[in-house]
Formats: sequence, C-alpha cells, structure tokens
Amino acid sequence: MLARLTGLALAALLAVPGHAAGDKTGVGVSSMIRPEANFGRGVSMTIWYPAQTGGGASELVGRNAVFEGTPAQREASPLPGKLPLVLLSHGGRRSSEQSGAWLAARLAEGGYIVAEVSGQRPRDPATALGEIWRRPAELGQALDLLLNDPDWQMRIDETRVAVAGVALGGTAAMMLAGGMIDEGAYARNCWTAHPSTDCEWFASGGIDPASVDPQALTLSRQDPRVRAVLAIAPEYLAEFRAASLAERGAQMTIFGLDEPAPGEARLAAQAGIEVLPLEGADLYDLFALCTPGGAKLLEEEGGDPALCGSTAEERSAVHEQLAESALDVLGRALLLPY
Repeated sequence: MLARLTGLALAALLAVPGHAAGDKTGVGVSSMIRPEANFGRGVSMTIWYPAQTGGGASELVGRNAVFEGTPAQREASPLPGKLPLVLLSHGGRRSSEQSGAWLAARLAEGGYIVAEVSGQRPRDPATALGEIWRRPAELGQALDLLLNDPDWQMRIDETRVAVAGVALGGTAAMMLAGGMIDEGAYARNCWTAHPSTDCEWFASGGIDPASVDPQALTLSRQDPRVRAVLAIAPEYLAEFRAASLAERGAQMTIFGLDEPAPGEARLAAQAGIEVLPLEGADLYDLFALCTPGGAKLLEEEGGDPALCGSTAEERSAVHEQLAESALDVLGRALLLPY
C-alpha cells in the first residue's frame, strides 16, 4: 500500500482470519543471559510464551516506581509443539529492560514465543554512540542463541521468525529486513527538522553522533531467517535508503503515530511499505501503563513527566490497537505462505 491506511482499511485488516480477539492462554516467562555475546557487552532476553495455566510463580514483570508491571507465570510449563518466534527490541538508547513487557505478553497470548532482547544499556552518550548498529547485531546474535539452545530450539519453528521493534528497536528491525541507513543523512540528522530524541543528550556529552564507525553503520544486517518485520514508530525513518527497503527480504509493516513521521510518504511511494497509523498515539504511549505517582516521580528526579502524560484509558486504547493489529499482521506473514 502506498499511503497510511485509513480507519476503515485498518478495520478490514483486523477482520482477516488468523487471530480472534479473546483467544487467550496462560503466559509464561523465562530469562536467558549470555554475558559473552554481542561484542562482549552481553545479551539478556526475557522470553514470553504460551503456557499451561496454573503453573509457575506469579510475577509482575517490569514493575517499578514509574511503570505498572505485566503479569506472567515464571517458568510455567510451555504448551507443547513448535511455535513461531518474535524477537522484540523496545525503546531508544536509554530505555530500560522489559520496556516491551506488555506487548510481549499480548503476543504470547496470541500463540507466539517472544524474546525481548536487551543488551547492556549505555551508561553515557559515549557508550551509546554505536547503539544504532549494535542493536540489529544484537538481535541476530539473540536468534543464534535461541536456535542453538537445547531447550528453546525444540520449541521454536525456525521457519516462522519475525522481528518487532519500537523506536530505535524499530530501526534495528528494519535493518534485519535489509534496510540500510544513508551515512550522510544520518550524520546530518541532529541538524534537521526531525532530530533524534537523543541529539541533546549526545551534545551534553560532547559527542557527535556522526562520528559513529561508518563501516559498522553501513554494513548490511539483513538476516534471511526473518520473514516479517514490524517497525513501530521507528527512529531515523527519513534516513533509510528507499532502494534498500524496496528490495527487502521480509514482509514489512510500519506502525506510525497519530502524527505522520518524516520519511513515511517517501518510503510508501518508493518502497511500497504500508503504514498503519495508531490513532491518538504518541511515542510514550508505546510504553507500559504508568503508576499513579509515576509522572510526579519523573519530575522530581529530573526525568520527563510527559512519559506518563496520557491517562491509563488512553494508553490502554493504544495498546489494544497495536496488539490486535500486530497479531493480525503476524498471522498473515507467518501462518500463511509468503
């Protein structure tokens, strides 16, 4: 499709068989930590999966003073059989682990094994410099680890692998489908009308993001094992080479926010990528529900209270839109011939 889908078109997508709203199952959660992976900085995965109900210890994953947790059963018995896998990378350079717990749980309810992948988060702008290329490399290594793990390799259908990402995670997901960042456009990003949210952070540390390793930035990260990509409000959308996405090796869907992002129209016209708008959503609505005191705590500690700016009802509505349409898109890409 060559433009943003209208509300009617989105409703038509949701009507396609593949995932029925209300089809629920128990959600199990496990962890995998490999300190030697990802160029020595380590890979940590929280793995969500359809589980037999009544087993495992109840847990609220990702709960802290700002965000509500997501309920799951720790080490519950998985449902039998091989299931499709979704690698999930949520948030920007400074996002905490398990930022995507709510989305991972919803996808697991829909019948997917979901591995939310979290490398060691950068402690300062200098260590964050290479995050744009480390994130997709991290996803590829995480897939290797899962498919070679004695327990998970028997549960994952390696012919049905997808990647979903939010913000910089969305950028990484697009790179695994073959998307290439234009080095010159990336170097100019902080001086455009659509700068990255981290530009001020880089500047505060005296770091020029254009000094990133050019070879690592422009190295292809395409992974032929990935059949579908869900890029949710991806960063640097306008900095992608349209030709690389036109020749992508996986089915790709971009989920946009309420306000269209720079680059959407160009990629739609030149690469034929459909853009599904999340009505009423801003970037922060893609994070978990906030605690009642979350906004005040952020303000007191010098954070951005806008992270908790929407009401629980508004954010829940965005979550519902994204989860249902993501399940529909995944069902089309992984359960039907592609």
